[in-house]
Amino acid sequence: ETHKILLEVRNMKKLNIGECIAYKRKEKGVTQEQLADYIGVSKASVSKWESGLSYPDILLLPELATYFNISVDELLGYSPQLKKEDIKKIYNELSHEFAIKPFDEVTNRCEKLIKKYYSCFPFLLSMDQLLINYSILAKTEDIKREIFQKCILLSKRIKEESDNITEIKSSNTMEALAQMLLGNSEEVIRLLDNKLIPYSGEDVMLINAYKMQGEIDKANEVNQILVFNNVINMLRLLNNYLSINIMEQVLFEKIYSQGIQIIESFNLNEILTNDVLGIHIVAAQGYLMHKDKEKAICALEQYVNIVCKIKFPLKFKGNEYFTKVDKWFEDNSYIGTSTPVDETTIKKNFAAAITENPAFVSLREDEKYKFLVKKLKRKLDE
Repeated sequence: ETHKILLEVRNMKKLNIGECIAYKRKEKGVTQEQLADYIGVSKASVSKWESGLSYPDILLLPELATYFNISVDELLGYSPQLKKEDIKKIYNELSHEFAIKPFDEVTNRCEKLIKKYYSCFPFLLSMDQLLINYSILAKTEDIKREIFQKCILLSKRIKEESDNITEIKSSNTMEALAQMLLGNSEEVIRLLDNKLIPYSGEDVMLINAYKMQGEIDKANEVNQILVFNNVINMLRLLNNYLSINIMEQVLFEKIYSQGIQIIESFNLNEILTNDVLGIHIVAAQGYLMHKDKEKAICALEQYVNIVCKIKFPLKFKGNEYFTKVDKWFEDNSYIGTSTPVDETTIKKNFAAAITENPAFVSLREDEKYKFLVKKLKRKLDE
């Protein structure tokens, strides 16, 4: 505790302890002289503290904090933990900065914030996600690798220090994602091998527990969110399954058909997720490998039509089927492997998926393809 206080005292200028003392003193309705008498110092000392000309002795910090009924951290204006709203605000600010400022400048700010809130594990998780999302902007592959290594270190810290099982699971997933981006497939398998376990039914138990408590609305909300998660996960797995079986034409067709059925059954075209869009891109690539240009164009048309229905500015919401996921979206939109980045970058990625994809080079002189590209760009330039 003494070591912690010493570190905090070094940062008093940054933390504006004088302003805090003045504010708390006035809030308590006492004079500088009354505070001085209680602490056992001169009125001039209190005046100098409040004006920033000097600072309290380290041994007086606990006594001052006790007098104002606050922690030493609060006295120093320092909060090692952030609320969800604060984390989301910082995430969104940095996300915007990545779109308009030099990459190095923003990553330097990220590092400073990580050091400041090194014990706020939800914040570290959000920084993991942010850095991975924007690693694509790094100038060199070496810089990308450095970012992924930093993300791995952050994830390991959370797993070692946190006692929250959700944070530990999320950090393990983030570590696996960073390892995957580094090409370390053996590490990914080691980290995620425990995923291949039989279904435990814990989600149904949670729903039934809420029902037993008489919280039917909550049970309904949780059930709907879990259905949504499972539907999106199924679509994500089908997307990967489609890619793995890209040369098995019969199976390929069946998988793509199943993906479209899921999208249509749950009206997922109304919900912005990478998986709804991605399956059409993978299908178009596959059809070109099968030498079926017409079907490839049809798949790209599906992609473009979905993007053109998206309303900007982006707002995450459910649909007529998933009516209770909006708040869940809002609370969790800055963390997770599918977290979107800023709007400018999202628009660029929407266009790049077909205009810069090397798989579609052979289509560049095709009139239908050029029409789709024009339609897409017109929508994204609005």
